[in-house]
Amino acid sequence: MPGSILSEAEKSRAAAFRSCTARRLFVAGRVLCRSILANRLGCAPQALCLAITPSGRPYLRDYPDIDFNLSHTKDRVALAICRGGSIGIDIERLDAFSEQEASEIMPMILSEQELNQVDQLDERHRRDVFLAYWVQKEAALKCFGQGFLANPQSVILTSENATNGSKAQVLGEAIFIHSGRISDGESRGFQWAIATSNATARPQWQHHKSGIFF
Repeated sequence: MPGSILSEAEKSRAAAFRSCTARRLFVAGRVLCRSILANRLGCAPQALCLAITPSGRPYLRDYPDIDFNLSHTKDRVALAICRGGSIGIDIERLDAFSEQEASEIMPMILSEQELNQVDQLDERHRRDVFLAYWVQKEAALKCFGQGFLANPQSVILTSENATNGSKAQVLGEAIFIHSGRISDGESRGFQWAIATSNATARPQWQHHKSGIFF
């Protein structure tokens, strides 16, 4: 059973979820983390000590040189791993927002300059560009260790094209971003962004046998 590799604390936390979907995604995320990280480190999944930061971010207590981050979207969990730096990931379905929802949320996420740029676009493209901004900003803030607990308007994207993010400034700190789209052949696809504290090569996506991207 997948849950057999979880710690007692993780089992208790999973049991506390009222939503079956939230519980399933939490378990899937922890199983994915333990399985992939243990494989990379050459140990048993149960042997890993996953601690939690005050902001709720899991980390490897015994491997401070390895950072990882998770993102959930509906029925998918994404895991990003790096060594020697910090990493953040966000993945969202392309239909995560309706056009109306995107219009209502934009002023809370985008800076005035970004909002003006989006407003100049054809209505058909505004939601897609906003989603690209969204995942880049969230990935950058998660790399910085805060996620949307911090103000997303504080993330200054320096790329000319939001769908191909390359760099961001978060409270004066440089964050490097890769962004794009991926499809699993079963849905319309996903918009993703991975942010790192160090410049890295474009990430290589793999599809886990359980149907989860990482």
